[in-house]
Amino acid sequence: MGKTLSSFLQWQPNVSLIKKMGWPLAFKYISLLGSLYYCFRAEEKRKIIDAIHQAFGDLKGSHEIHAITRAVFKGILHHYCEKLFNAYESVPNIRAFFDRSIQAPSLRTIDDALEQNRGILFVTGHFGGIEYIPIFLCSHGYPVSVIIKCATDQLKERLHARARELSIRVIDADEENILGSVIRDLKENRIVFIECDEIEEWKPSKTEAISFLGKRIAVDKTINLIQRRSGAQVVFGLMHRVSLEKYSFVIQGHQEILGKGPLSVSSVGAGLLKAFEHYLWQYPDRWYQWKKFSEFGVASKTALRPARSASLPALRTAPSSSRAV
Repeated sequence: MGKTLSSFLQWQPNVSLIKKMGWPLAFKYISLLGSLYYCFRAEEKRKIIDAIHQAFGDLKGSHEIHAITRAVFKGILHHYCEKLFNAYESVPNIRAFFDRSIQAPSLRTIDDALEQNRGILFVTGHFGGIEYIPIFLCSHGYPVSVIIKCATDQLKERLHARARELSIRVIDADEENILGSVIRDLKENRIVFIECDEIEEWKPSKTEAISFLGKRIAVDKTINLIQRRSGAQVVFGLMHRVSLEKYSFVIQGHQEILGKGPLSVSSVGAGLLKAFEHYLWQYPDRWYQWKKFSEFGVASKTALRPARSASLPALRTAPSSSRAV
């Protein structure tokens, strides 16, 4: 099996079957395909397991680590359920799903940042329902720009078509000067998404390093560079998956994050990565970069324990603030 998990699940015969099944059955089918994939990709599976053991081996017992590992593989497949739902469900049905399934009590943070008229660099990670964030914000009237880099041409074409439907501006990583396009869109007071955990795309700093999940890593310079050149507001956000039917959209300004506790960092980018780490300690099964993380960084020389931090904000039932579509 020469395909990656992403390209295997998006293989045309699989997509054709998934589109005909209806989503409840399709999600079960995706889980079955994922289990089959990892049966044939033992080395990839082992990298994920080893990374989890590296992070939690000194913190939790074997039974807890086993439970985390099972949950991580389940979370990886849930991510692809969301990715395919996002790409192939109709826009009206997606919006109806968002209305009943996503609670976002902190949208005012985005409104306040846009009022500064400097654009928003929206920093997130491969955590929970990340696929839903751009469409959710766009459906609430926000000017959204996304960077895309797809595993298959089929998905790329579909996402471009979906973006046109929703008036989302696409920055194609394969065709554009990403840095220039991002800064251009920020100066137009748009919301531009960037992941702080795109490990293989990092531009490592030669002068700044931090401990992240038990490894010593050089900080990625990208966020700091974009923020300095654009003067944009920085917002941190995660779509916390409670289940495939329930999500909590966590949104925080970077000053709010840096003010939550002592962080030994010297830049915005490092501070956001440490804040992201707090959520990963709490919900490791929502993250699906474990395989890449296993290949990156070196073990920290000092014993590491998760920094004390507040849990993810509780789900609220109050209506969220939003712009009219």
